[in-house]
Amino acid sequence: MDETLLHGGVGNAGLVTRVGDTVRRPWRKSTAATHALLNHLNDVLPGVAPVPLGRDEQGREVLSWLDGDVGIEPFPQWVAGEEFLVSLGQLLRRIHEALAGWNVPAGLEWSDQIPDPQGGPLIVHADICPQNVIAKGGRAVSVIDWEFAAPGRAIWDVVSTARLCVQFTHPSRREPVYDGLDVDARLRIFLDAYGLSDRDRAIFTKVLDERRLAGARFIQGRIDLGEKAFADLWATPDGERRLAAEERWVRTVPAGIAEQ
Repeated sequence: MDETLLHGGVGNAGLVTRVGDTVRRPWRKSTAATHALLNHLNDVLPGVAPVPLGRDEQGREVLSWLDGDVGIEPFPQWVAGEEFLVSLGQLLRRIHEALAGWNVPAGLEWSDQIPDPQGGPLIVHADICPQNVIAKGGRAVSVIDWEFAAPGRAIWDVVSTARLCVQFTHPSRREPVYDGLDVDARLRIFLDAYGLSDRDRAIFTKVLDERRLAGARFIQGRIDLGEKAFADLWATPDGERRLAAEERWVRTVPAGIAEQ
């Protein structure tokens, strides 16, 4: 059966394909754990994530194909819409509630790529970006690419998603479709849709800086491994300037920015 290369994202560029109604991706040390999570999600919230279908003859993981739109570069206009933000906040809350009720099997090996430095009681995605969300009619309906899932706090996932989907980050790191938008207002729309607690709102800026640091370490780690896609984006004067600008920007975010 023919394979079609799937575009979007940097980490697995050129390695993810569609074969019929399935997706094939590299098998990683954490894939068995990811599949256990996906099986649980599909038991309690069918359709919010791919169904794991084992391994193929090349040793790749096999996942079900999910129909819908994906926000790959250049980002379509709907990723910047309020309807997408609201539906994504609501979807993330449903997923967290489903994972809070999961009795996580012992002995699973989770990803160490973007870990929550505080750990936490949930298994969280940690990398929800427009490329990792399936939408229909501009509304988020499913989340894909769970390879970085690991134990963490709900606020870690919320902050990660805010950085990548709101895009609550330095302007130099925002895609053109977000130009001219009020990211502070977008942040509040997203957090309200999720229903973030007052306790987590109070630590939002602290976690924002923790997530920035984790992201910078992740990028450097992939560069150190010799991954050309990351080197081309970040091991450059422009990439270094963008990382430094984000660090300065985070320091200026008001402590109460997330409060209602």
